[in-house]
Amino acid sequence: MSLMNRTEVFGTLTKWKWPVVGIAAAFVGSMYTFGFNRSLSLQASSGQDDTSNTLGLRDLLQKLIHNFVQGTKGPEKPPLSPKEASEILRGNEKRMDVNIGAVSYFETNNFASNTPCEDRGNEWLLLKTSGAAFGVFDGHGGWQCAEVLQNRLPLYVALSLLSKSDLTILERNLSKGFLTEDFVSSFHRDKSEAREKSSKNNVGYTLSQKQEVFHTGPKYLVKNLLEKPFEGRMPTGESLSLAFTQLDDDISTEAIPVKVLDESFAAGATGACAVVSYIEGQDLFVANTGDCRAVLGSMKADGSWLATPLSIDQTAQNQDEVKRLQLEHPGEENFVIKNNRLLGQLQPLRSFGDIQYKWDKVTHSHVLTQVYGGPIVPPSMYKTPPYLTAKPVIIHHHLQPHDKFLILATDGLWDVLSNEQAVGLVANFLQQQSKDNQHSQSDVTAEVLEHNAATHLIRHALGGNDHNFVAQMLLVPEQYRRMWRDDITVTVVFFDSDTLLSKL
Repeated sequence: MSLMNRTEVFGTLTKWKWPVVGIAAAFVGSMYTFGFNRSLSLQASSGQDDTSNTLGLRDLLQKLIHNFVQGTKGPEKPPLSPKEASEILRGNEKRMDVNIGAVSYFETNNFASNTPCEDRGNEWLLLKTSGAAFGVFDGHGGWQCAEVLQNRLPLYVALSLLSKSDLTILERNLSKGFLTEDFVSSFHRDKSEAREKSSKNNVGYTLSQKQEVFHTGPKYLVKNLLEKPFEGRMPTGESLSLAFTQLDDDISTEAIPVKVLDESFAAGATGACAVVSYIEGQDLFVANTGDCRAVLGSMKADGSWLATPLSIDQTAQNQDEVKRLQLEHPGEENFVIKNNRLLGQLQPLRSFGDIQYKWDKVTHSHVLTQVYGGPIVPPSMYKTPPYLTAKPVIIHHHLQPHDKFLILATDGLWDVLSNEQAVGLVANFLQQQSKDNQHSQSDVTAEVLEHNAATHLIRHALGGNDHNFVAQMLLVPEQYRRMWRDDITVTVVFFDSDTLLSKL
């Protein structure tokens, strides 16, 4: 065969490889949706950083496709070297020393599949309480709702944690206005950038006008807080819950069009899951809405590691969530959860935005049916809204010296890694860092590809030490990416054991 013919054949194979395998993935993915995953399982064990795990039909398909994509093992080099792959993965990674209370530092990164990425994240210091908060937000149907959470939730959390006396003083000065940076300091963004975003998202003409008409926004949050029966500070769990639900109520209300559709409508029509950890002293609170996840990594006395979930995914696999919805909508048990989705459509059973599952029937019909040219949810199923809430489930944990780190991540990570695998990877990463600190570079026998724990987790979600497969995943054509991987956002918060020991 001539060189030209080989090139033509290779081009044809390259052109059709991803569509063919993508169709296969979509087909078996649909089978998985209808529950066939439970009918087939096998036991598999992977590399050093992985643990044995039971694989279902979808996972088996991924392994078969993996072999197809990778091809027969041979001397051929992957399309990207491990170093080149790392350079791509490190594009959005960040590390920040905090040294506040029990928090030593954090590392974060995100890797996009959608264009633009629908995930968002934020890390911030609450100036009035000296607590630190960390959040990851997983958008669906678009990025707009997740971005609202990134920009507005920090202030809602900060205001909800104010004491009654601080709220009273603030109310007296509401006419003068206030800015987000009066209460929140982002660990990543300088004040000028925070002010610009605050002005754009909170004081923009259209939004501020709507907030005055609908009585939404931070000013009315302060008024609502003052009406609550508490002395001193509201309990932290209640504060976080109120911040979540108040912001979601505002997003849903502000989405109602006034003459024309605007950015507020887009924020409400899209949706987002969120997990936020708030750490003050030794108290760690996790507020979870949807299927993002928080997992605590702790070292046992024998040196082994314990993975403790501090959130539970709110999907149809969570029977408590299914029962909650069935009790809230009696007589609708046959369709409130259908095909493991809310009303047969939405996978998370709690989320921000998603007004199509929250608005009353009149607004739903009058606005959404006209906007989309037909009903979003069949009227025969849309009987007793709202079907969706952003109210979080709160878990409180009292930090101990053996608690070493907290992983917060969107479901793009947890679809691939178990809690135990993720904690084991971060533990191994820390051990490797410790070895690197004890030896000069010449003494290190193996090249260290990642220097950020979040990037390390993302790499292993894409194939880990299988450099050829990681390279293939990075080069999936844009139109097929969502068949292979989701947006992934990861934040790893590291604790100061010495500080925790001093509190004993």
